Formats: sequence, C-alpha cells, structure tokens
Amino acid sequence: MYILQFDGMLHQLTGRMEKAGLLGYGWLITNNDNEVGRGFGVFAHKHMASSNIAEYLALIEGLEALTDLRIWKEPIAIRGDAKCVIDQMKGVASISSIPTRRLRDRARWLANHFDILTWDWVPRNHNKPADKLSRRGLRQLHAIPNAYENVLTQLKNQRIAGGGLISVMDLRVYTLLN
Repeated sequence: MYILQFDGMLHQLTGRMEKAGLLGYGWLITNNDNEVGRGFGVFAHKHMASSNIAEYLALIEGLEALTDLRIWKEPIAIRGDAKCVIDQMKGVASISSIPTRRLRDRARWLANHFDILTWDWVPRNHNKPADKLSRRGLRQLHAIPNAYENVLTQLKNQRIAGGGLISVMDLRVYTLLN
C-alpha cells in the first residue's frame, strides 16, 4: 500500500502586512516502508495566509506527486495531522473560508483521479517525516542571503486583486519505480 503523509505550517509575517505569511509544506510517499517520493517548499501570501491553507497546499502538492507517479489504481492511504483537513476531505466537516474551499475543491479534483483512497488523521508525533519536510523549506529560505527580504518585497509590490500565492521554493524527488 502507498502512503502519502503531508504537513503544512504557517510562518506569520507579524508587524509587516496584515495576514501575510510564509506557508511551508512537506509531503512524503512511501510504499512498504520504502520512500517513493518526497517534496517540500514554500509559498507566500499577502492577505490570507493560514495554517489550513498551508495544510491544503501540502496535500495538493502530495496528490500532484501521486499523479506524476501514475499510481491511480493502487490503494493509497493519505495521512495528515490536520484533523479539519482530513474531515473536510472526507466530507464530514464544512469550510467557511472561500480561499480554503477553493483549495479543498482542487484537492478533491486531484483525489478523484485515484481508485482507492483512505483518509486518516494521525497525531502530530506520527507525522514527523512530513513535519520535518514542511520546516525544511522555511529553514532553507532563511539561509539564503536576502531571500526573505526579496519575498517581502514581492508581497508588498503584488498587484493581483486580493493577492495571490507566490511560489517561493518547490522541490520534488522521486525514486524510480520498478
């Protein structure tokens, strides 16, 4: 069975712009305890950054990786420590936020490509590999000279109505499947 673990985290840009933040994400795909793929990255948003949005971005990135791997007919367990996201994907919890609903709809659209999916909430301490990946992008961003300031400048100068997501960093690594 394939397992997709995902995690997202918010780094709020306090005191600079209202509700602006960096959204770190990470995902890991395994099959029989063998790593098949992993990824992490960072998005930035000027107005509507939240931990739920970060979690959905992690889920979407992981679902896109599963699509890249073309394993549509295999059983896949999707695991995350954001109970609200798991419950919303199962259809047992509602969403009031329009931006979050749009991301949920994108995740559902991707999920519909797979034949056998299960949605499992796991405690945070059982989701450490994905959590480490979600933090890795933010650490790397802070390690690059002037990168953090460049992202802030991009957000301040953003002209898109309502602001849009800015992809700051994205890395996907796949192991070749036999």
